[in-house]
Amino acid sequence: MFDIQKAKQDDNFRELKHSKISSKFLNLNGKNLLNLGSNDYLGIASSVALRDEFLKICLDKDWYFGSGASRLVYTSSDEFERLESWFESKFNKKALIFNSGYCANLSCISALNDSDTLFLADKLIHASMIDALKLANANFKRYAHNDNEALESLIKQNQGNVKRIIILSEAIFSMDGDRADIEFMLSLKRRYDNVMLYIDEAHSFFALSELGICSDMGCDIDFILVTLSKAVGSSGAVILSSGEFKDIFINSARSLIYSTSIPPINVAWSNFILAKDHSKRRENLANLINFLNLNSTHICPFVVGENAKALNLSNALNELGYFVPAIRPPTVPKGKARLRISLRADLECGDLVKLKRLLDENRSH
Repeated sequence: MFDIQKAKQDDNFRELKHSKISSKFLNLNGKNLLNLGSNDYLGIASSVALRDEFLKICLDKDWYFGSGASRLVYTSSDEFERLESWFESKFNKKALIFNSGYCANLSCISALNDSDTLFLADKLIHASMIDALKLANANFKRYAHNDNEALESLIKQNQGNVKRIIILSEAIFSMDGDRADIEFMLSLKRRYDNVMLYIDEAHSFFALSELGICSDMGCDIDFILVTLSKAVGSSGAVILSSGEFKDIFINSARSLIYSTSIPPINVAWSNFILAKDHSKRRENLANLINFLNLNSTHICPFVVGENAKALNLSNALNELGYFVPAIRPPTVPKGKARLRISLRADLECGDLVKLKRLLDENRSH
């Protein structure tokens, strides 16, 4: 059971924040702060203009706020097929909608598990993937983050012992904001016949490019997970795979089978957003990344080490008008507490001047 007192002693106790969003701002304890703690990387989820345009369209449509059933009972709107068709046309794979990325990873990885499968997982993959492996009692091994030599060594050691090896990785890692070496993973797949790739594009899809990293490189990846709740500014997730594996997921992915599906109006919103050109938003996001110069992606960690120091720096930024969350164990390794700065396309470089100055001062110390 969770030890509340120890968590407080270690500056690692958490509470729900009573807040609300308004455009690029977060109102926290009565104070408006620039929201740099969001996964709304393109500023779509909190766009008043896009919301109002969509709501006008809704008046003439049969889009409802509840779906009424699991999709194995019935599909409540043709918006679901429309969304899956969009992904299938873009990726040349079969698509299947889930309620969230967590649900998709949890049940799809579990569905892929059997006695002839070994999973090789990057040390920093998302909790949903680790939870799936543990709940399924899967055979898995973890390798040091982005360590290509360690990954290939595990393949060499185990390839003759199992029918298939599935590599699990994120495309852009959620806490470090760095990229997986997917080209190297593809080279492993070409050299070892029984290797398959499962890549989570939750933080990369639609943000820096429309289709994410895997599509940009023309990757032949077996399973691609994209979420609609981050850069798309909606809700839900989509798993992309072959037709055979789509059938396997429909028949054995428990979070699909036993959950009422997401509301049709959310799926319609996703379709509405995906149909628009967001290139200018992405260009601005790239400018912000270059200006802050902390990372090559929109997820910019500022590692300080101690929990208390991360909290103090977060509070100092709060006083300057920024909401930047302090990320502490177990989300990140012990001694690696940090600020996680999430850039968003509805900001301007001028918005970040005071933030950059404070970080530069602390970096020099």
